[in-house]
Amino acid sequence: MNNIITEVRVFPKDNLGKTLGFANITLMDKFVVKNLRIVQGEKGIFIGMPSNKRKNGEFIDLFFPITQEARDLITSAIIQKYEEVVHVDANA
Repeated sequence: MNNIITEVRVFPKDNLGKTLGFANITLMDKFVVKNLRIVQGEKGIFIGMPSNKRKNGEFIDLFFPITQEARDLITSAIIQKYEEVVHVDANA
C-alpha cells in the first residue's frame, strides 16, 4: 500500500476553529482527491473526508477508505506532511 499515495499537498489555515487546514492527495499518479480536512479533535488530529450537503442537511462523504489500513495510510501521510509544512513555516 506504500505506493498508492504518490503525492500529498497540505494547505494550513488559521482562524477556522478546529480545522487546521486542507489537503489534496494523489493516488497512483492517476487520481486526485481534494479538500480533505485536517481537524484537531479531542484525541488528536484526524482527517475529514470530502463531503456534500444533502437537501435534508446531512453530509455524505464523497470519498472514503473502505479498510482501516487504508484510512491509517491516508491519515498518517497527511499528518506527516502537515507537520513538515507547519514546522517549515514556523522556522521561516
